[in-house]
Amino acid sequence: MARLDLSQLDRYIGFIKGEDIDRFLSEFNIKLASGTWAAGDFSDRFMRGGYNPDIDTSIVGQLKRIREAGFIAYVPIDVQFKDRNLRIDWSVVENVKSISRELELKPIALAMDISGVNMFKHGSIANPCEDLRKRALEVLTESMDIAKALGVDTVSFWPGQDGWDYSFEVNYGKMLKIFMNNLKELAIRAADRGLTLGIEAKVKEPREGNMIIPTSHASILMAKRINDELGKKVVGITIDYGHELMYAVEPAYTVYLAKEFDVPLLSIHINTAKTHSNDEDRVVGTGDLWQFIDFLYATVDIGFDGWYALDQFTYRMNPVEGLRKSKLFFVNAYKKALLLYRYRDELEKLREEADQGKILEFVGEIIYSK
Repeated sequence: MARLDLSQLDRYIGFIKGEDIDRFLSEFNIKLASGTWAAGDFSDRFMRGGYNPDIDTSIVGQLKRIREAGFIAYVPIDVQFKDRNLRIDWSVVENVKSISRELELKPIALAMDISGVNMFKHGSIANPCEDLRKRALEVLTESMDIAKALGVDTVSFWPGQDGWDYSFEVNYGKMLKIFMNNLKELAIRAADRGLTLGIEAKVKEPREGNMIIPTSHASILMAKRINDELGKKVVGITIDYGHELMYAVEPAYTVYLAKEFDVPLLSIHINTAKTHSNDEDRVVGTGDLWQFIDFLYATVDIGFDGWYALDQFTYRMNPVEGLRKSKLFFVNAYKKALLLYRYRDELEKLREEADQGKILEFVGEIIYSK
């Protein structure tokens, strides 16, 4: 991250809104994008027909809503460019590139997520069937060609169906070896194409036991091992803020853990969830604000200069309004993180004294008054 001129924070007194939102992001070089899925529509097992059934759910419709909400960058999903047989529809790729130019939107990464493909309901690259593992590798490798066509240099893999629902269902050691071998192969193929591979953890959902990468701590271990074996940093991690809360870890700690083990933090998904809850993906900044600001502070402190991407499902809210609200609250929370970072020397002195009361008062004054 470039050296920050934190004196410019004096220009942003009180709640940031209106034109100051984009000015703040630009001035402090904060990169904010949205996943296409965050632009709707949204459905669940209670409302299978969707909460906004009348909106255009195509990727073009999603991109238009993302731009309407005031974003300049986005992350699409690989299956949005494929037909029912998982063949790439290059006409969709070209159309998205054209629409992106027209809307002045920039793709910044490609999410690889085949967890919604019925063929892979028992897993992708850790599927118990060898033929399906090979097919998953083929599908994911072909997705990398989409990434190259879009002009992005990072693909992020979320193996949502690789895992288990019940104790004794799988041989954990065998599944882990299979997964790691195929993940390494995926990394090699990414490197051959000049891409960096991100892996995203989640403790559960859709699997109700565990996903094969249940925590970001596990993803750090996996990335570190593969990078060491390949002799270069090909694999990094994507941290989803809400996923961290699902297993009640301190999200800020995970940021430092990746830094300590020299594993690239490639991207961050932001949203809101309750501790030990499900993957709620609610509007950013509407939960434990101290914890969220602490997380943002950690990303500033380690020099993270990648993209923060909205990963949310605002079921009962207009998707555009949901995106706008998350952008609004993200900017104001980030301001608090920068204010704390501006006075980091004083904060560190208080930490060394180990006086919890003084630390809370120091942080609280900034969070509640500036």
